[in-house]
Amino acid sequence: MKNKLFFFLTAAFLLNAAVCFPQKSKPKNIILLIGDGMGLNAVTSSVYYLDNSQFRRFPYTGLVVTRSADNLITDSGAGGTSYATGNRTKNQSVSVDTTGKPMLTVLDYAKSKGLATGLVVTNSITDATPAAFYAHVVKRTDQARIAEYLLEDKVDVIIGGGQSFFLPKQLNGSRKDDKNIIDSLKARGYKVVFSYDSLKTIPDKDRVAALMAKVEMPKAKERGFELGDLSSIALHRLSLNKKGFFVMIEGSQIDSYEHVNDFNSAFDEIKDFNTAVKTALDFAEKDKNTLVIVLADHETGGLSITGGNFKAPVVSWTTKVHSAAMIGVFAYGPGAELFTGIKDNYQIGRIMFRLFGKNIK
Repeated sequence: MKNKLFFFLTAAFLLNAAVCFPQKSKPKNIILLIGDGMGLNAVTSSVYYLDNSQFRRFPYTGLVVTRSADNLITDSGAGGTSYATGNRTKNQSVSVDTTGKPMLTVLDYAKSKGLATGLVVTNSITDATPAAFYAHVVKRTDQARIAEYLLEDKVDVIIGGGQSFFLPKQLNGSRKDDKNIIDSLKARGYKVVFSYDSLKTIPDKDRVAALMAKVEMPKAKERGFELGDLSSIALHRLSLNKKGFFVMIEGSQIDSYEHVNDFNSAFDEIKDFNTAVKTALDFAEKDKNTLVIVLADHETGGLSITGGNFKAPVVSWTTKVHSAAMIGVFAYGPGAELFTGIKDNYQIGRIMFRLFGKNIK
């Protein structure tokens, strides 16, 4: 009788512990979506003014402190680096530490473990945020050097703009040297294309570099395709790797229009970003083994909704640069519960590393 009672009490304790302290599962795939400059009021505008706002679908939410190593207000280089490496760095730097030493990125690590990797952005693929996941430079403005890092075979699916930084001036590029990085990518086995229609025709087995604009892509209303369409192509290709994948998808131009306090254009980009979030969540719901994380690298413009109604907002701005405001983080899937509360930005990167099996400091 005592043994039975002991067994019953032990089982009850373990069951209660499992309920109170659930085991944190690990994902096979991680989809990280960054809305550049997308502060909490930008997210609020999505929730209020989009019937299909995807932010309502997330079961776990938190807040993120976005400072850099040397400034209360981060730039995109340091902000992206904190997520990519799990460590802060100085403003203007890209995935190097405060002394200029290269740091391992979560994309680097995923690739070393045999996972597929991808980057999908609406600005240049050499811009600060995507560069933080594959390049290591002291100055984010050195985009010609950043382009060369794509020759290291780290990224399987490359989708964005930035043709100019891959070509010398005599070929209508902006490089000061004679290097043709597009030819070098082709020599390394990439299928290089320059349009959305061409991107859709590349066989699944091929690595792809889609450089669909000289620098940034046209604004959302003028593209003829959505970030969700690009994301769908990337997720299909990456998911063919049975070991899993890591992809970073950026709504790059939210920030661009916030810098000039153009709410209507910024909101168009938020709507476009919303299509990518939907694509990611739909994929994760079906797959059951994918973690989706949505957040910003920083807030831009000090956007505030000060009036209006449920059909149209009245907004105000406090600045035309970045602010120190915390941003939101939204998570769905295995490991999503780790992204609640208030986090420092570098902790986001460390959690992703840990979920892929590596602890870093």
